[in-house]
Amino acid sequence: MKERHWNVISEKVGFEVKPYEGFTFHNCIQMDLQKHTEICVDIGERAGKEYNIETSMIKMKKDWEAVEFRLIPFKNTGTYSVAGFDDAMAMLDEHIVLT
Repeated sequence: MKERHWNVISEKVGFEVKPYEGFTFHNCIQMDLQKHTEICVDIGERAGKEYNIETSMIKMKKDWEAVEFRLIPFKNTGTYSVAGFDDAMAMLDEHIVLT
């Protein structure tokens, strides 16, 4: 979870909830967070979904770095055609399905 998620939890429960080195489940019980389970679960699930989207986007960006288009002369006409377009379209279709 990112700091913004902890800020939302803190705002909704009415007191500061921030992890720190040595933060344990026992600390959660001492804070009486079990009374706010629904809030914590909701924000935790949202944070997990955001993380999955972010990691997917990073992977997609890396995939696109390897894409190259080449211009190939078309006969002796002085014009060119683009090679690699079909592979790029296939990757784009795959990425659209993932998002």
